[in-house]
Amino acid sequence: MSQISERVLPGGYCIGCGACSYLDDAAYKLDWTSEGTYQATLQAGQHNPSELADQVCPFTNKIENEDEIGERLFGGFAEKARHVGYFRGCYVGHVEEEDHRSLGSSGGVGRWLLAELLKVGAVDYVIQVEPQDGSDTLFSYACFNDPAQVRAAAKSAYYPVTLAGALERIRSVPGRYAITAIPCFAKTLRNLAKVDSVIDERLSLVIGIICGHLKTASFAEALAWQLGVEPNRLKGIDFRGKIEGKKANDKGVTASDGTHLAGPISSKQLFGGNWGWNLFKYKACDYCDDVLAETADVAIGDAWLPEYVNDHRGSSVVVIRDPGVQRIVERANAAGRLDLTEVAPEVIVKSQMGGIRHRTEGLALRLSDDIAVGKWVPTKRVEPGVNLTRRRKRMYRARVALRDVSIKAYQEAKERRDFAHLERAVQPYIKQLDDRPVWRVVGGALYRYFLKTVKKA
Repeated sequence: MSQISERVLPGGYCIGCGACSYLDDAAYKLDWTSEGTYQATLQAGQHNPSELADQVCPFTNKIENEDEIGERLFGGFAEKARHVGYFRGCYVGHVEEEDHRSLGSSGGVGRWLLAELLKVGAVDYVIQVEPQDGSDTLFSYACFNDPAQVRAAAKSAYYPVTLAGALERIRSVPGRYAITAIPCFAKTLRNLAKVDSVIDERLSLVIGIICGHLKTASFAEALAWQLGVEPNRLKGIDFRGKIEGKKANDKGVTASDGTHLAGPISSKQLFGGNWGWNLFKYKACDYCDDVLAETADVAIGDAWLPEYVNDHRGSSVVVIRDPGVQRIVERANAAGRLDLTEVAPEVIVKSQMGGIRHRTEGLALRLSDDIAVGKWVPTKRVEPGVNLTRRRKRMYRARVALRDVSIKAYQEAKERRDFAHLERAVQPYIKQLDDRPVWRVVGGALYRYFLKTVKKA
């Protein structure tokens, strides 16, 4: 029995990676849905697909998990830390040379590393996400062999992409490849390399992107709509502009209809810009327990730390697992091309603690809730459980509701041409997220009053 066709697809756990259709295109195809997601479906007339694709899908129970993959790839030469996985070095900082930092997300390390891998001949090609002109989708993977092209490609794109085209490129054109990947995609690639000798031979490095969750295309449309660019006119969006004088997590959003550019406006001023609300989130992301891309050769993300967040130019956290990447980074750091400080793995965990809590204690609750009503769930490294306060249970359950309600309500809002319909639909659940106990509200007010009194004195 195919677990993808019997469990993953009916249960809504598909993340759209495209590995199943790459391996078995007679059984599976990849569709772009009306909700703005990539989803695998069974080919017409296909009722009994082979189980080969089950061995690579990141949400079946027939694959290696992140701990097993990490042990196989890195266990012989790296340490291991909870939530971080294996590591040879953990760093915080930014790129000093050229304009990598100003053009890139956070500290610019991801874009710099891809360009550097090409410069030093570590790989022949890099595959990363870039904006798409004249396409129904705004972003997709693209392949480069010129460092200058890498510098001109996209910053972080909170938008659905699929590995399908990238995998076909690797299969058809010989060479050594590096590819950027969110954690579930990295897991797919590692399991795919076990059953596909071409991918195994040609995929040299996986550059992991530390991930909160993957958004549907509705997220981009909703932000742009508030900037005055209606969904059917949206041609381009930048989620990660840097606003001088603001904090690094004040992301400037700009949108284009192909003729005019709207923005930048801080995502904090836009409805849905709060990542903790879970709006427009793939269901599969709520069943992933990997934030730090534990199966990737290096993981890169934002340094959401008090000592770094006030610099609008951004800073990166970096977890290195591959010895070759470590040598490249350390040489550049010693030469002053990078400004990276080595830190304990606990610092990396602290920078991503909100997402980690959601994928540990929050995931334990979601698994328990699903099992209690007889639903199939993928096996995770987190044990099902409900050992949480009532308030935290309410918060995590409200996030599940927000995930589902926002997707449905946004489609209705588009049909009605009324963005406020989305706001009205999700507000009751947002209130549950923000509903603090009375003692905390009163305590916070008293503390702020005390601070004002001290300053006046």
